[in-house]
Amino acid sequence: DHDAHDVSYAGTRGNIANIPDGLRCEKLTWDPDGPPVEDQIRPWVAEQKPFERIITRHEALILPAAVLRDEFGIPGLPTAVARNFRDKVAMKTAVAAAGLATPRFVSASQLPDTVPWQGQTVVKPRDGAGSKGVWVFDDYPAARAFVQSTVAPDERDGLEVEEYLIGQIWHVDGYLFEREPVAVQASRFINSCLAFEHGEPLGSVQYPRPDLEAWAVECVRALGGRSLTFHLELIETERGPVLVEVAGRCGGGHIADATLARTGVYLHTVDMASDVAGRLATHLIGAPSDQAYGWFCYPGHVHQGTTCDVSVPDGMLDDPRVREFRVYPRGVALPTGRSYRPENLPLVGMVHGPDPDALDRWIRELFARASVRGLTPSSP
Repeated sequence: DHDAHDVSYAGTRGNIANIPDGLRCEKLTWDPDGPPVEDQIRPWVAEQKPFERIITRHEALILPAAVLRDEFGIPGLPTAVARNFRDKVAMKTAVAAAGLATPRFVSASQLPDTVPWQGQTVVKPRDGAGSKGVWVFDDYPAARAFVQSTVAPDERDGLEVEEYLIGQIWHVDGYLFEREPVAVQASRFINSCLAFEHGEPLGSVQYPRPDLEAWAVECVRALGGRSLTFHLELIETERGPVLVEVAGRCGGGHIADATLARTGVYLHTVDMASDVAGRLATHLIGAPSDQAYGWFCYPGHVHQGTTCDVSVPDGMLDDPRVREFRVYPRGVALPTGRSYRPENLPLVGMVHGPDPDALDRWIRELFARASVRGLTPSSP
């Protein structure tokens, strides 16, 4: 509430430009190519009257915000807990200590001669998101050789090496207030974030899985989470759910909208309002729905900044299960950076209906029949 609160925004020039003209607030611009964000903000924060909250919704800013909270005595997510939601080695160590399953793993700075698993092996950034920078190898020796031959010894601590697990991938999204779940929703992926990274479309559909939702909440609690939004990914294996990773923020794309439609909780707003007030913002929580919701998206980054041609069979997007969709404008160059934001994608949308299996089948049919083609300047 910009009348009741003194609000200051800090961000890149492009994001600061999104703030409406005339809004009562202070603004600070930082350089995305400059020193660490916390180092750029710290002197400015020190000159202001004490802040009561520091709020961020972006993955890369969770840890810098926590550092500043600790330094200036501001309530909220502390550095030790924020690191559990960013560092996959700390994350899996804490979850495993609570008796919850994780892949077997080692830090790439260790690289022992042997590991207690066989078969495919994953190399990934310890602080990565969305499967960016993830490599899959046939076995551990191949993964070990890759790290040793391509990564400098002083940079290996930024990578994690873990066993590759086979099973259905799910994401669980929700909000905890004082360790108690306010909204939690399980959704089953169609394809994977790793496939999206390499050009395949991605989607998911909500299913009633209270067992997976309760398991996810226990993971968040094991990491020290008290009052926060979370996005957790897991693999359902023969031995039960196994953690892939969990972030202390909302999932990308249409996940927040789908969660709102299903649970009546818009994760961003309820989280921020509860944080500011110091009590659960019950007045912002709506009624849940008995419908299931899903979403689909086609990657844009793989087209390397070209324009694109989107082809969908006639009438398919007129299906009553399609709640909304967006097709990227023809003739406009796609962004080059990897993104799940709907406005940056060639084709994206949401579906809804009483039968999640029917939604799953519709999305799979879309993926089989629709296509996105990057256009070079000479393409028709």
